[in-house]
This record gives sequence, C-alpha cells and structure tokens, in this order.
Amino acid sequence: MGCTNCLQFAVVLLGLTLCSWVGAVADDPEEFIITISPGEVLPNGTIYVIKHKNVSFSCSSRSQQKLNMSWIFVHPDSKLEDFTSVEGIHTEFTLFNMGYDNQGNYTCSNNTDKGPKSQTKEVLVYHPPKGPPMCHAEFSDDSVHLFCSWTEGYPHPTFAWSSENQNYGSDDHVHGLPGPNDTMVLPLKGSKIHDGQIFKCVGHHIAYERKMEQSCSLMLKAPLPESQPLVTGYVGKNTTLTCHSKEGNPPPKLTWLRNNDTEIFSSSKYVISQEGVVSTLTILESSKEQDEGNYICKSENPLGIKEVEIWVTFNTKIISGLVGGITVFLLLSAAAIFGLLLYRNWNKFITRRHFWQTDSNVFTLVDSEEDDDFVDESSSGITSVVNHLPAQAMNGHAFVEVASDGPQASTNDQLPNEKRNVTEV
Repeated sequence: MGCTNCLQFAVVLLGLTLCSWVGAVADDPEEFIITISPGEVLPNGTIYVIKHKNVSFSCSSRSQQKLNMSWIFVHPDSKLEDFTSVEGIHTEFTLFNMGYDNQGNYTCSNNTDKGPKSQTKEVLVYHPPKGPPMCHAEFSDDSVHLFCSWTEGYPHPTFAWSSENQNYGSDDHVHGLPGPNDTMVLPLKGSKIHDGQIFKCVGHHIAYERKMEQSCSLMLKAPLPESQPLVTGYVGKNTTLTCHSKEGNPPPKLTWLRNNDTEIFSSSKYVISQEGVVSTLTILESSKEQDEGNYICKSENPLGIKEVEIWVTFNTKIISGLVGGITVFLLLSAAAIFGLLLYRNWNKFITRRHFWQTDSNVFTLVDSEEDDDFVDESSSGITSVVNHLPAQAMNGHAFVEVASDGPQASTNDQLPNEKRNVTEV
C-alpha cells in the first residue's frame, strides 16, 4: 500500500499499515469544474489547443465555503507561474496567441477547512504542417520507395497512399513529437508498378482546420537519356562527355560503357561525376589510339533501361586558332600595303577637280597645269565653247552650253548682260 505526498511511517502491527499525512494535497476531480476553451480532450484526458488561438481557462469549486482559489502554470522545465489568486469559488483568465511556451500543466487549487485541494490539466499546443505534402520516389535494386513528407507540424500527420483504385497502408502516429515520422515511405516491388502509373498521397492532421484536401501526386516514368551524338576532342587535352536523363521517375542511375560494353569507373584515366540526372565523363589527356571510338551512356531505373551512343574523335593538331590568326595577319598586311601605296602616289591618283552646277545646263571645266589638246596657243589657256563653237573667254572661265531637244540655244548676244560683259578679241 502507498500514500501520495505524505510522510509514511510503516509500522507492522497485527498486519496493519498506518499512514500519517503531513501537508497532504488531495486531488478530487469532483471538487472542481474546469473549462478550457477552445480546446479538445484526447482519450487520455489531455487537452489540446491550436497555436495562435486565444484560450480561456475557467475553474469553479463545488464547495460553498469561502475559498482562496488560484491558477498555477507549471512549465515543462518545472518552473512555476501564478496566473490568478482570488477569494471566492470561481476564477478565470485568458491567454492570447497561444504559443509553445504556454504548453504544460495548469493546476486549479483552493484552500478549505479540510486542507488544500487541486486539479491539474495537461495542455498541448498543436499546429498543422506548413504548405502541402511533398512526394518523391527513389529506388534500390528492383524496389521503388515512395516518400510523402508533410513537415513542421505538431503532432505527426497521418498519410494514405492510393493508385488506380487501390489504397495502401497509413501511418497512425497521432500524438508524437516532430521528427522523422513526418514522412511516410511506401515500398513497392518492381512487378507491381508500370510506366506511367500515378500515385497519390493524402495528408491528414488533427490541427488542420481547412476543408481543402492536402495531397501530392507523382508519376512513375521509364528513363530517356540524351547526349550529343558526336564529340571532337584534341590529342593530349581533356575531353568531357555529358549525358542527362530527360525523363525517369524514380531518377535513374547513369553509367558509362565503352564500345565493348565494359563499364567505366573513375580512375587515373577517367573522372565520372553525377549531379541529379546529369552525368559527365572526362577523359584525361586524350589519346587518339586508345580513346577514340564509341561510348555508351546507360540510364536505368526499375521501369526500364535506355542507352544512348556517343562517337568520340580526336584531332592531332589544334589548327582552328592557327587558321584564324593567319587570316587576321593577312588582312592587316594587305590593309597596310594599300595604305602605303595610296600615301606615296596621292598626286597620281588625284589629278584634277570637277565642279558641277546642278541648277542649269552650264558647267565649268578647270584644267590642270598640264597641256590640253583644246588649248589655243594665242589664248590664255581657257577656251569657251557654245554649241560646239568657239566662244570668247569670260572672266577667266570657259562656258559650255549643252544643247537640248528644244529651241536653239541663245548666242552670246542673247545672253543676259551680266554674262555678255567680256572683251572681244
């Protein structure tokens, strides 16, 4: 036999055990009426409330005696905090925006003539996970594992997988602490799945108040690798081949093979790396005799195996840069020679100047210093021609009037005075 919160003296006398109480605090649920709202009672008697809610705590005593009632909060770290202390048979208070620091044991107590009495309620603060659940697939050997995660909620959510009118098991973690159980893993054998099959995961949480279903889906797909069909490298240099899987769920495994179907591994000759669904093969210090030929990128998951071929060839010399350099050099040399010739023979290229009047049929010819076949020895080196007839020189210039289809052009006498002001020979 035992006694709670008392100093027990066990004396065996005639088969009886005597118990002496010192400062006893008796818990009597019938003595109090406790209300915590809004809140829900779990099967074990614990009450949970939703995070960020305003929660009211009320406690009344059934005793009609004048009492000293109080609410005491005990933190999870055993720290005590008094909320209320009143004279009477009823006390209450409200906590606004409930948070994790308000999670713990709440005790309502009173003092009567028979001694102190109390009643304690454990209060948990729940909150749903953030965002929707997330689905992804992985594989090992011929098995596929489907992951459904819905994290950062308290307590753990529950999950239900389904596919093509078939339902799968659900984790039943209702009152656990946040941890790895925020994810449900559904293992499947390769014989039970096929390409294009769709799986759906529905998440449930006790604190989720929205009516919309929270779920995620994924489709299983066979792999489909892609790469350049031809890669050209240079002898003595590193050559890199790249292969990525355009499709494939679970994400496929990528491996490299030589033309004799021998798998290539990382070594002093090859460097292989894979990030996500992209794999690279680097051939170190390429050799035309040893490394030229056919390479295969193989993509594999439980839904299938696909391969893509890559032909690798090598150039013995790096000539592209040399050809470009020679071309540029020749162009610059030709431009320099042309500029030098133009500079040295400038007077030979430019021998005379021509000035044209665009507003009439009259144009002026200014001869250079060289002899002209049309120059009259008795003239001053300037000849005037009008309608193919010699004309008098005017102001040191020769006027030539071009005949047109219209009436005969005017003679010198018919020209305006300002044009006939010349000295006759």
